[in-house]
Amino acid sequence: MTNTTPSYTYRAYKPNGQVNVLGVWFDDVTLRDMHQAILTYSRTKTSQNLFIVTANPEIVYYAFKTPTYRSLIKQADYIIPDGTGIVKAARLLGTPLQERVPGIEVMERCLQIADQEEKRVFLLGATDKVVDKAVRNIQHQYPNSVVAGHHGFAKVDDMDVVSEIRTFNPDFIFVGMGYPKQELWIQRNMHHFEHTCMMGVGGSIDVFSGEVKRAPRIWRKMNLEWLYRSLKDVKRISRLQSIPKFVWAVIKQKFQRK
Repeated sequence: MTNTTPSYTYRAYKPNGQVNVLGVWFDDVTLRDMHQAILTYSRTKTSQNLFIVTANPEIVYYAFKTPTYRSLIKQADYIIPDGTGIVKAARLLGTPLQERVPGIEVMERCLQIADQEEKRVFLLGATDKVVDKAVRNIQHQYPNSVVAGHHGFAKVDDMDVVSEIRTFNPDFIFVGMGYPKQELWIQRNMHHFEHTCMMGVGGSIDVFSGEVKRAPRIWRKMNLEWLYRSLKDVKRISRLQSIPKFVWAVIKQKFQRK
């Protein structure tokens, strides 16, 4: 990689502090805050990377039960509340967050910035067919950016994939391998890159490919996007088993504070 960006210190903008939900410290940010923070980072001359974690109740409960994963995501510059369950949990705990910040909408803001600033975007995730369609769709929608991708079935320590991405020299890397693998990939490999915004995006690459549709706006307004996705994909229903466990753990956290 030929990046020679000066190594100025960059500090993530955190205007409203953090909120603890089951040991995961969420940044109390809005979507607008994240847009401005990422734009500012993009324009800052620094060799530091920006690591963003988008966490829903399922991910938080996994982190709660898995200390190694919880320690890993603590290294992120931002942990944002991607799920209405997180917002409701924070309110129950008496430390409300301003709003839910969907990861796919943060990704959209990143793509807008990439288009505006003529940046390079790499997608790592999904199948060859799906990621190729996502690359074409994003390139068409954001023509001033440069987009490439690779399927998401590579091992975390596959240096051939890392070398391919390094050669592309991206400004943004979106990793859609599902948790915990996507965050582990970022944590293990981010030292190979400079001045790169990296974010785990779950199934968002499938959405940008057109293979999967987002919930209709009315479902999103009612904060039921998670239910819509589960009804559309029966494989996701089993994952809902963690929700009542998450709720019970939050209730116990509330009473332990008293």
